[in-house]
Amino acid sequence: MTVLLGLGSNLGDRCANLEKAMGALAALSGTSLLRWSTVYESEALLAPESPPTWDKPFLNVAVELSTPLKPHELLAATQEIERRLGRVDAERWAPRIIDVDMLAYDDESIVTPDLVIPHVGVSERAFVLAPLAEIVPSRRLPGTKENILQLKRRTNVSLPAWMSVINVTPDSFSDGGRWLKRDEPTTVQPEFLGGNYIDVGGESTRPGAVDVDPETEWRRVAPVLEHLDQQFSGRLLRPKISIDTRSATTASRAIEAGASIVNDVSGLADPAMIEVLAGSRCDIVLMHSLSVPADPTNVLPLECDPLAALCSWFAEHLETLGRAGIALERVIIDPGIGFGKTATQSLEIIGRARELMELDCRVMFGHSRKSYLEPMTRVPPNERDPETLAVSARLASRGVDILRVHTLDSHRRFWRVYQRTE
Repeated sequence: MTVLLGLGSNLGDRCANLEKAMGALAALSGTSLLRWSTVYESEALLAPESPPTWDKPFLNVAVELSTPLKPHELLAATQEIERRLGRVDAERWAPRIIDVDMLAYDDESIVTPDLVIPHVGVSERAFVLAPLAEIVPSRRLPGTKENILQLKRRTNVSLPAWMSVINVTPDSFSDGGRWLKRDEPTTVQPEFLGGNYIDVGGESTRPGAVDVDPETEWRRVAPVLEHLDQQFSGRLLRPKISIDTRSATTASRAIEAGASIVNDVSGLADPAMIEVLAGSRCDIVLMHSLSVPADPTNVLPLECDPLAALCSWFAEHLETLGRAGIALERVIIDPGIGFGKTATQSLEIIGRARELMELDCRVMFGHSRKSYLEPMTRVPPNERDPETLAVSARLASRGVDILRVHTLDSHRRFWRVYQRTE
């Protein structure tokens, strides 16, 4: 049977506790881990009378596994894992070393005194739905008409995933040369490693950028991919690596090197890209653009509705991917801020971000430091982080699933405070 579990921890070394629990699950007889999410941090779920000392943030992960164990056998096994990892009986809402919840057991509905499936509250809790939407966004739970991604968007709590940016280029618009010194990639700093995704690119797509051939692109990104693989060696819980490329050749090599997302800024301009995607299990970021590199003179018609134009373009390309056997749940759409839009159009797209969610795909915005901010600030791109934070907060509060940013650490610190003061 296929089972969905939610794992959480807010005591001790929380990532280590989650990793140990996942290892113990994989060791159960006949059981194997199929997919699991990256780590999402959320506020503790507390009753109004809970003491302040219980207010400790949780780390949350969703796991899909295959097991021959019956529901109550699996329940007993997870409770034993919790005990072995040091969980003790405590008051409800109290902090805990590990929490393993059975969220769904195949398509069964179960109500017994000690087990309710689907898990109580699963359709209302962002800290459960956000990691689930990363791995099984199209799944429908018994008794619900909406899929997990749709349920996530109905919650009042936003829990975005964060994608950090590593441009291994000498000429990217805001950080060119930072990751490429004397044509040798530099070591990735720790503050870029704590998010859900790391996007690695070897070609600048700023206005006026020069095309890079696939071999040069690969020479730039390959050492970084290898460094990241070594950095997370032996760990189950690690950021997912995205390769930012419009080259099918580079995408294929990156997938072999461990990338699990292809971020195609050209919107599938390379016909061979679909074949690469269809032959893999990776996710795809489908970004709208009118030209790559970006051309400020080639924009959507000023009289058009930019959201209508985007939704029409995405619908056409999603149909193309579907005909190639690429499931909708693998697709993340990106409106392509800064690519083929005026500043006014980009701001309108940001303000109407929820309309993109009607396509029933995960939505990502790559809005960090870009030129649409120029009418509101005179500082150069690499100094636009405060402005970017303001836009990130607005997008996150509107339910955007993934935010691609240059300053991961400051965004996570900002969001940790912002969500508690909304």
